[in-house]
Amino acid sequence: MASKDYHLVYGSLKEGLHEFSYHLTEDFFTSIEQELIQKGDVHVLLKLDRSERHLSLDFKLDGWVDKSCDTCLSQLQYPIDSLHHLHVKISDKEMEDEADLIVLGSGEYQLDLTSHLFDFVALSLPMKIECEDPMNSEECDKTVLKMLATEEGDNDKTTHPEWQKLKEIFKN
Repeated sequence: MASKDYHLVYGSLKEGLHEFSYHLTEDFFTSIEQELIQKGDVHVLLKLDRSERHLSLDFKLDGWVDKSCDTCLSQLQYPIDSLHHLHVKISDKEMEDEADLIVLGSGEYQLDLTSHLFDFVALSLPMKIECEDPMNSEECDKTVLKMLATEEGDNDKTTHPEWQKLKEIFKN
């Protein structure tokens, strides 16, 4: 369950530019039901441009999250540095939400940013995290790499007698 700290109360804001800041820590990541990120320290600067029927939100994320290397499983503090944009339209018309557009009713006065903030952090991560990534300064664990190299060599199925028998069956 997310905290009220990540609710943007826009109903009482005057038209124009406003700035907000959020700090995403381990408490934030563990409060969300997910297993992708459990620990981190990310600062979020939100610039909000409010008009009568529209909110334009620009997010700047800066910090790190704990992730494990997909190759050697070493723990890394992966850096987060990204920009994201979100539009909010205030309307009573039925409209579908889109990737970067949210429609809120005119009677609403706040927006829960919890899932958006988590999604922005998750989208800042690459599909595959490795120690040798240019964003990191560490190298993969040589012991684990050596074990992986020997296991790959052991998977040569042509030397196993079972495979030889199967090959003979297919020759007939």
